Amino acid sequence: MCTLDGTWGRALLRRSLARDLLFRAHLTTGGDQYFFAGATERSFGSSSLWLLVILCFLSRSAAFAQYSPLSPQELVRQAVGNELASPFFTQSCTYEYRREVSGAWETRFMVKSPQLVVGKLVRINNTPLSPQQEQQEEQHLQTLLEDPRKQEQERKQQQKFEQQVRALVAALPDAFHYTQTQVETGVRGQRLVRLTFQPAADFKPATATAELLRAMHGSVIIDERTRQVVRFDAQLYRDADFGWGMLVRVRKGGNFLLARDPSNPSFANVKKLALNANGRILLFKNFELHWEFDHFSCFDQNLSLRSAVAILTESRFAQIWAP
Repeated sequence: MCTLDGTWGRALLRRSLARDLLFRAHLTTGGDQYFFAGATERSFGSSSLWLLVILCFLSRSAAFAQYSPLSPQELVRQAVGNELASPFFTQSCTYEYRREVSGAWETRFMVKSPQLVVGKLVRINNTPLSPQQEQQEEQHLQTLLEDPRKQEQERKQQQKFEQQVRALVAALPDAFHYTQTQVETGVRGQRLVRLTFQPAADFKPATATAELLRAMHGSVIIDERTRQVVRFDAQLYRDADFGWGMLVRVRKGGNFLLARDPSNPSFANVKKLALNANGRILLFKNFELHWEFDHFSCFDQNLSLRSAVAILTESRFAQIWAP
């Protein structure tokens, strides 16, 4: 690992690194505040820094030879525990959700509040909605906002889905056998431990959904200091059957991806989630899933359901989700 310690290192950085340019937009509605920030890339300004970069590059082989003091299984277990306890599951945020439906790609802008996740269709094949489609989407949201019974139905469905996701995540330490392959140095100087995984022979799925894990392999990168999963990439290397293949068969070739921004240490740093799968239901009906989630932006405080709907329907927020 290459570090900059002492007065000379700090002075070198001050002379050589350009100051980050930050952009922050502050939007307010109904007492809720939203903050968005972005930064330009850093530039290198002196030959002395280039010399330092070369020295760091030459020392990478030593960093790669280092191993985490924790066993791979324990490192994954602690990282999974942190994921399940992180505020990301309850934090209010916005994101884009894209899916393929009958050969067409739909883009939805989503807002997650503690009460419900609500969304609005904004583009089909990257083309904005017609005024009539726009009106239908907004009417649906207003109906949901005014109908407590519909809200409760949606809440139960979303809670069931979240419980299934949590169960899958909780099973990861026991579902796979992990092998450490290398240790990399991240952009913040942190140690990033790369592991590969294969199904564990003694894993017994507690649910039918967890049966999928027995047909997956892949790799995971964990920040050793924060115990955070930076990247999780899994592939379905064989068919997975439910009900001896008569109820559901998920065909091999599917994949799941979670990618985080390693330069941001918070748990609200998700860059992308993606799921691709295809198979058959009840012997006759084929299905194909292509889901992508990205452009996550979390808020400093939780939103009410009314504020979440306002973000989707009020014109002053249209700049957030416009193409």
